[in-house]
Amino acid sequence: MKRSDRGPSIKVGPLLKKFLEQHPAFEANPIGDWKDLVGEQVARCTSPRSLKHKVLVIVAHDSVWKHHLEQHKEILMEKINGRRPERTVEQIVIKVAEMPESAPVLNPAHKNLEKIKARRYAARKKLKAPARKLTPDEQSLIKSLPDPDLREIGAKLLKRIPANEEDR
Repeated sequence: MKRSDRGPSIKVGPLLKKFLEQHPAFEANPIGDWKDLVGEQVARCTSPRSLKHKVLVIVAHDSVWKHHLEQHKEILMEKINGRRPERTVEQIVIKVAEMPESAPVLNPAHKNLEKIKARRYAARKKLKAPARKLTPDEQSLIKSLPDPDLREIGAKLLKRIPANEEDR
């Protein structure tokens, strides 16, 4: 079947992607803006690295910042979880490591949104009733119509209507 025979097509991918982007489970950063959570000074020296199974891993520039975050773990967890009905973070792990250039995407489900491609689905065709031959009465009725366009339309319509009551 040729593509043109299938009728108009509908793109489902972009619509689904737009809906999923608005769902909290697919947020790129479910803990919120890091600068808003910890303050600008702390955000320059620390960064969230990953969030898996409700364990948030944070990278600190050095052991001084690691110690500072260790002291404020509970407050940070309350700030993160306070905005949501379900707990996002249940444990915080802080490591001393090199700081990433840019903020990472913490939610791996968000990466799946990039994989959604547009697919075309053909709209269903409506099945037409089988055409039938006109009865002599119907033929005479059609011939009695003065307009040739009206005769043509009338004949097409009558051919689609079942002749017998049992066929209806």
